[in-house]
Amino acid sequence: MAKPPVSNTALGAAICRLIEQFQPEPTRLFYDPLVKDLLAAPFSMLMQLKSMRAYTIKQTDAVMPGLYGVQVCRTRYIDEAVEQALTQGIEQVVMLGAGLDTRPYRLAGMERVRVFEVDLPAVQEPKKKRLHKHFGQLPANVTFVPIDFDKQSLDAALGSTTFDLLQPALFVWEGVTQYLTEEAIHQTLTFVGKSAPGGILVFTYVLRSLIERRSNVPGAQKLLERLDKGGSPWLFGLEPSDVASYLSSFHLNLTADVGNTDYQASYLKPLGRELVVSECERIAKATVIHP
Repeated sequence: MAKPPVSNTALGAAICRLIEQFQPEPTRLFYDPLVKDLLAAPFSMLMQLKSMRAYTIKQTDAVMPGLYGVQVCRTRYIDEAVEQALTQGIEQVVMLGAGLDTRPYRLAGMERVRVFEVDLPAVQEPKKKRLHKHFGQLPANVTFVPIDFDKQSLDAALGSTTFDLLQPALFVWEGVTQYLTEEAIHQTLTFVGKSAPGGILVFTYVLRSLIERRSNVPGAQKLLERLDKGGSPWLFGLEPSDVASYLSSFHLNLTADVGNTDYQASYLKPLGRELVVSECERIAKATVIHP
Protein backbone atom coordinates (compact mmCIF):
# COMPACT_ATOMS: atom_id res chain seq x y z
CA MET A 1 0.00 0.00 0.00
CA ALA A 2 1.27 3.49 -0.83
CA LYS A 3 2.50 5.84 1.82
CA PRO A 4 -0.15 8.57 1.53
CA PRO A 5 2.25 11.44 2.31
CA VAL A 6 4.60 10.31 -0.47
CA SER A 7 1.72 10.17 -2.95
CA ASN A 8 0.59 13.60 -1.82
CA THR A 9 3.98 15.20 -2.36
CA ALA A 10 4.11 13.82 -5.91
CA LEU A 11 0.60 15.12 -6.49
CA GLY A 12 1.40 18.59 -5.17
CA ALA A 13 4.46 18.96 -7.40
CA ALA A 14 2.49 17.80 -10.44
CA ILE A 15 -0.31 20.27 -9.76
CA CYS A 16 2.23 23.09 -9.63
CA ARG A 17 3.61 21.99 -13.00
CA LEU A 18 0.11 21.87 -14.44
CA ILE A 19 -0.70 25.37 -13.20
CA GLU A 20 2.47 26.65 -14.85
CA GLN A 21 1.16 25.41 -18.22
CA PHE A 22 -1.51 28.12 -18.12
CA GLN A 23 1.12 30.83 -17.87
CA PRO A 24 1.35 32.78 -21.18
CA GLU A 25 3.87 31.05 -23.41
CA PRO A 26 6.37 33.96 -23.51
CA THR A 27 6.71 33.83 -19.70
CA ARG A 28 6.13 30.12 -19.09
CA LEU A 29 9.12 28.42 -17.46
CA PHE A 30 8.71 25.04 -19.15
CA TYR A 31 6.36 23.04 -21.35
CA ASP A 32 4.73 19.93 -19.89
CA PRO A 33 1.84 18.77 -22.09
CA LEU A 34 1.61 15.38 -20.37
CA VAL A 35 1.17 16.29 -16.72
CA LYS A 36 -2.59 16.87 -17.04
CA ASP A 37 -3.04 13.26 -18.16
CA LEU A 38 -1.13 11.87 -15.18
CA LEU A 39 -3.42 13.57 -12.69
CA ALA A 40 -6.77 12.17 -11.63
CA ALA A 41 -9.66 13.83 -13.50
CA PRO A 42 -10.88 16.05 -10.63
CA PHE A 43 -7.51 17.78 -10.34
CA SER A 44 -6.94 18.31 -14.06
CA MET A 45 -10.51 19.58 -14.48
CA LEU A 46 -10.34 21.95 -11.52
CA MET A 47 -7.09 23.47 -12.75
CA GLN A 48 -8.86 24.52 -15.96
CA LEU A 49 -10.47 27.24 -13.85
CA LYS A 50 -8.39 30.40 -13.44
CA SER A 51 -9.94 31.04 -10.04
CA MET A 52 -8.95 27.58 -8.83
CA ARG A 53 -5.37 27.98 -10.08
CA ALA A 54 -5.06 31.32 -8.30
CA TYR A 55 -6.58 29.83 -5.15
CA THR A 56 -4.17 26.88 -5.22
CA ILE A 57 -1.11 29.12 -5.55
CA LYS A 58 -2.44 31.39 -2.79
CA GLN A 59 -3.02 28.44 -0.45
CA THR A 60 0.38 26.94 -1.27
CA ASP A 61 2.20 30.19 -0.59
CA ALA A 62 0.11 30.82 2.52
CA VAL A 63 1.96 27.89 4.10
CA MET A 64 5.36 29.18 2.99
CA PRO A 65 5.83 32.21 0.72
CA GLY A 66 7.45 31.14 -2.54
CA LEU A 67 6.63 27.44 -2.25
CA TYR A 68 4.97 27.45 -5.67
CA GLY A 69 7.87 29.41 -7.16
CA VAL A 70 10.56 27.08 -5.89
CA GLN A 71 8.81 24.05 -7.38
CA VAL A 72 8.37 25.45 -10.88
CA CYS A 73 11.84 27.02 -10.98
CA ARG A 74 13.49 23.77 -9.96
CA THR A 75 11.60 22.03 -12.76
CA ARG A 76 13.10 24.46 -15.27
CA TYR A 77 16.62 24.04 -13.90
CA ILE A 78 16.50 20.24 -13.84
CA ASP A 79 14.98 20.14 -17.34
CA GLU A 80 18.03 22.04 -18.57
CA ALA A 81 20.39 19.79 -16.61
CA VAL A 82 18.85 16.71 -18.23
CA GLU A 83 19.02 18.22 -21.71
CA GLN A 84 22.66 19.18 -21.18
CA ALA A 85 23.54 15.67 -19.98
CA LEU A 86 21.99 14.17 -23.10
CA THR A 87 24.07 16.43 -25.34
CA GLN A 88 27.16 15.19 -23.47
CA GLY A 89 26.41 11.61 -24.49
CA ILE A 90 24.66 10.22 -21.41
CA GLU A 91 22.74 7.10 -22.47
CA GLN A 92 21.03 6.05 -19.22
CA VAL A 93 18.96 8.14 -16.85
CA VAL A 94 17.80 7.12 -13.37
CA MET A 95 14.83 9.02 -11.94
CA LEU A 96 15.08 8.57 -8.17
CA GLY A 97 11.68 8.91 -6.52
CA ALA A 98 10.22 9.70 -9.93
CA GLY A 99 6.69 10.40 -8.71
CA LEU A 100 4.68 12.00 -11.52
CA ASP A 101 7.78 13.30 -13.31
CA THR A 102 7.19 13.54 -17.06
CA ARG A 103 10.71 14.24 -18.30
CA PRO A 104 11.20 10.79 -19.86
CA TYR A 105 8.20 11.47 -22.11
CA ARG A 106 8.46 15.16 -22.98
CA LEU A 107 12.14 16.16 -23.24
CA ALA A 108 13.75 15.76 -26.64
CA GLY A 109 16.29 12.95 -26.78
CA MET A 110 14.94 10.99 -23.82
CA GLU A 111 13.39 8.49 -26.19
CA ARG A 112 16.90 7.47 -27.28
CA VAL A 113 18.24 6.60 -23.83
CA ARG A 114 17.45 3.95 -21.25
CA VAL A 115 15.35 5.38 -18.44
CA PHE A 116 14.83 3.84 -15.01
CA GLU A 117 11.93 5.23 -12.98
CA VAL A 118 12.57 4.33 -9.35
CA ASP A 119 9.77 4.75 -6.80
CA LEU A 120 7.30 3.06 -4.49
CA PRO A 121 5.19 0.45 -6.34
CA ALA A 122 1.91 2.07 -5.34
CA VAL A 123 3.08 5.41 -6.72
CA GLN A 124 4.15 3.74 -9.95
CA GLU A 125 1.05 1.65 -10.66
CA PRO A 126 -1.48 4.44 -11.30
CA LYS A 127 1.16 6.34 -13.28
CA LYS A 128 1.80 3.32 -15.49
CA LYS A 129 -1.92 2.95 -16.16
CA ARG A 130 -2.24 6.60 -17.17
CA LEU A 131 0.86 6.44 -19.35
CA HIS A 132 -0.52 3.35 -21.06
CA LYS A 133 -3.81 5.14 -21.67
CA HIS A 134 -2.02 8.20 -23.07
CA PHE A 135 0.45 6.39 -25.35
CA GLY A 136 -1.43 3.14 -25.99
CA GLN A 137 1.51 1.27 -24.46
CA LEU A 138 4.35 1.89 -22.03
CA PRO A 139 7.44 3.33 -23.74
CA ALA A 140 9.88 0.50 -24.39
CA ASN A 141 12.91 2.45 -23.22
CA VAL A 142 11.52 3.02 -19.71
CA THR A 143 11.95 0.48 -16.90
CA PHE A 144 9.91 0.90 -13.72
CA VAL A 145 11.93 -0.11 -10.67
CA PRO A 146 10.01 -0.53 -7.39
CA ILE A 147 11.79 0.58 -4.22
CA ASP A 148 11.28 1.93 -0.73
CA PHE A 149 14.48 3.94 -0.13
CA ASP A 150 14.18 3.50 3.63
CA LYS A 151 13.99 -0.30 3.34
CA GLN A 152 15.87 -1.24 0.17
CA SER A 153 19.12 -0.22 -1.45
CA LEU A 154 19.33 1.28 -4.92
CA ASP A 155 22.05 -1.26 -5.64
CA ALA A 156 19.63 -4.14 -5.07
CA ALA A 157 16.75 -2.48 -6.89
CA LEU A 158 18.73 -1.80 -10.07
CA GLY A 159 20.64 -5.09 -9.86
CA SER A 160 18.01 -7.02 -11.81
CA THR A 161 17.66 -4.39 -14.56
CA THR A 162 19.74 -3.51 -17.60
CA PHE A 163 21.38 -0.61 -15.76
CA ASP A 164 25.09 -0.65 -16.60
CA LEU A 165 27.49 0.43 -13.84
CA LEU A 166 30.24 0.69 -16.44
CA GLN A 167 28.47 3.43 -18.40
CA PRO A 168 28.03 7.00 -17.12
CA ALA A 169 24.49 7.76 -16.01
CA LEU A 170 22.43 10.77 -15.04
CA PHE A 171 20.69 10.50 -11.68
CA VAL A 172 17.79 12.89 -11.04
CA TRP A 173 16.60 13.16 -7.44
CA GLU A 174 13.96 15.88 -7.20
CA GLY A 175 11.92 16.73 -4.12
CA VAL A 176 12.84 13.52 -2.28
CA THR A 177 15.90 13.76 -0.04
CA GLN A 178 14.20 15.70 2.77
CA TYR A 179 11.79 12.82 3.40
CA LEU A 180 14.50 10.16 3.79
CA THR A 181 16.67 9.07 6.68
CA GLU A 182 20.38 9.85 6.59
CA GLU A 183 21.05 6.12 6.22
CA ALA A 184 18.89 5.95 3.08
CA ILE A 185 20.64 9.02 1.66
CA HIS A 186 24.05 7.49 2.43
CA GLN A 187 23.15 4.19 0.76
CA THR A 188 21.90 5.90 -2.38
CA LEU A 189 24.86 8.26 -2.72
CA THR A 190 27.24 5.35 -2.18
CA PHE A 191 25.69 3.62 -5.19
CA VAL A 192 25.80 6.78 -7.33
CA GLY A 193 29.43 7.36 -6.33
CA LYS A 194 30.51 3.90 -7.44
CA SER A 195 28.87 4.22 -10.86
CA ALA A 196 30.96 5.06 -13.92
CA PRO A 197 33.12 8.22 -13.82
CA GLY A 198 31.56 11.05 -15.79
CA GLY A 199 28.12 10.29 -14.45
CA ILE A 200 26.02 13.18 -13.17
CA LEU A 201 23.81 13.64 -10.12
CA VAL A 202 21.32 16.50 -9.84
CA PHE A 203 19.27 16.66 -6.67
CA THR A 204 17.27 19.02 -4.51
CA TYR A 205 17.93 19.51 -0.82
CA VAL A 206 16.35 21.60 1.91
CA LEU A 207 18.33 23.63 4.41
CA ARG A 208 19.40 21.75 7.52
CA SER A 209 18.85 24.91 9.56
CA LEU A 210 15.19 24.75 8.59
CA ILE A 211 14.81 21.15 9.73
CA GLU A 212 16.58 22.00 12.98
CA ARG A 213 14.09 24.82 13.62
CA ARG A 214 16.70 27.57 13.55
CA SER A 215 15.93 29.03 10.12
CA ASN A 216 14.72 32.54 9.37
CA VAL A 217 13.11 31.47 6.07
CA PRO A 218 9.58 32.94 6.08
CA GLY A 219 6.94 30.32 6.85
CA ALA A 220 9.44 27.67 7.94
CA GLN A 221 7.81 26.85 11.25
CA LYS A 222 4.31 26.74 9.76
CA LEU A 223 5.40 24.40 6.99
CA LEU A 224 7.22 22.03 9.33
CA GLU A 225 4.22 21.85 11.65
CA ARG A 226 1.95 21.01 8.73
CA LEU A 227 4.32 18.33 7.47
CA ASP A 228 4.57 16.77 10.92
CA LYS A 229 0.79 16.69 11.31
CA GLY A 230 0.42 15.21 7.84
CA GLY A 231 2.77 12.35 8.62
CA SER A 232 5.52 13.41 6.21
CA PRO A 233 8.15 15.20 8.33
CA TRP A 234 11.33 16.51 6.78
CA LEU A 235 14.26 14.48 8.07
CA PHE A 236 17.35 15.32 6.04
CA GLY A 237 18.93 18.60 5.05
CA LEU A 238 22.24 20.19 4.14
CA GLU A 239 23.78 23.63 4.38
CA PRO A 240 25.27 25.09 1.18
CA SER A 241 28.65 25.48 2.88
CA ASP A 242 28.74 21.74 3.60
CA VAL A 243 27.51 20.28 0.31
CA ALA A 244 30.87 19.99 -1.47
CA SER A 245 32.60 18.20 1.40
CA TYR A 246 29.60 15.97 2.03
CA LEU A 247 29.48 14.83 -1.59
CA SER A 248 33.24 14.35 -1.88
CA SER A 249 33.08 11.46 0.57
CA PHE A 250 30.98 9.61 -2.04
CA HIS A 251 33.40 10.39 -4.92
CA LEU A 252 31.10 13.15 -6.15
CA ASN A 253 32.46 16.53 -7.22
CA LEU A 254 30.09 19.47 -6.75
CA THR A 255 29.76 21.52 -9.96
CA ALA A 256 26.75 23.72 -9.16
CA ASP A 257 24.61 24.73 -6.20
CA VAL A 258 21.71 27.04 -7.06
CA GLY A 259 18.68 28.62 -5.47
CA ASN A 260 16.41 31.65 -5.57
CA THR A 261 19.07 34.22 -6.56
CA ASP A 262 20.09 32.08 -9.54
CA TYR A 263 16.50 31.48 -10.64
CA GLN A 264 15.71 35.18 -10.49
CA ALA A 265 18.77 36.09 -12.56
CA SER A 266 18.63 33.25 -15.10
CA TYR A 267 14.89 32.78 -15.61
CA LEU A 268 12.53 35.23 -14.00
CA LYS A 269 14.20 38.59 -14.61
CA PRO A 270 14.88 37.89 -18.33
CA LEU A 271 11.19 36.97 -18.71
CA GLY A 272 10.10 40.09 -16.88
CA ARG A 273 8.28 37.87 -14.44
CA GLU A 274 7.83 38.62 -10.77
CA LEU A 275 7.62 35.43 -8.76
CA VAL A 276 8.43 34.84 -5.11
CA VAL A 277 10.74 31.84 -4.67
CA SER A 278 11.40 30.38 -1.24
CA GLU A 279 14.95 30.02 0.04
CA CYS A 280 14.02 26.74 1.76
CA GLU A 281 15.35 24.50 -1.01
CA ARG A 282 18.32 24.42 -3.37
CA ILE A 283 19.63 22.23 -6.19
CA ALA A 284 23.06 20.65 -6.24
CA LYS A 285 24.74 19.16 -9.28
CA ALA A 286 27.76 16.88 -9.13
CA THR A 287 29.86 14.57 -11.29
CA VAL A 288 31.10 11.10 -10.42
CA ILE A 289 34.88 10.96 -9.98
CA HIS A 290 36.91 7.97 -8.87
CA PRO A 291 40.17 8.26 -6.91
